[in-house]
Amino acid sequence: MKKIYAFLMILIFCSSSLFAQNKYQKYVEKCEHGDSWACAEVGMTNYKHDNLEEALIYFDKGCKIKFSIGCELKAFFNKSQKPKEAFDVFQRACDNNSSYSCLNLAMMYEYGEYVEKNITKATKLFSKSCKLGDKQACYYLNLR
Repeated sequence: MKKIYAFLMILIFCSSSLFAQNKYQKYVEKCEHGDSWACAEVGMTNYKHDNLEEALIYFDKGCKIKFSIGCELKAFFNKSQKPKEAFDVFQRACDNNSSYSCLNLAMMYEYGEYVEKNITKATKLFSKSCKLGDKQACYYLNLR
């Protein structure tokens, strides 16, 4: 009975791993055919597996297809190497009502990270991000 149970567990593990690999491959194919969201998914999968270099490649692919979450993720992970580029991406996305990018801009202004510290701008950006639904931004506003 224990052998049957062990065999079933191995079978389940292998099939779920195969399913994940097939799903990943489908996203890669969708990305190659112009789906920017699929590129972001592939990038995040690579990031979760500690492959930041490959993740950045897919974030960049998605960003080149269409300005999307891929651009924001690339900017976030590449902020220390390319702060001006990250700032510009966050600004553009925040102007288009991305709560995530408004929060990132607010944090940059709050701590003077790659920009001159400006609490007034940070507060306005936290407020915008909060109104767009970002709970972390609302938390920062409540600390004021």
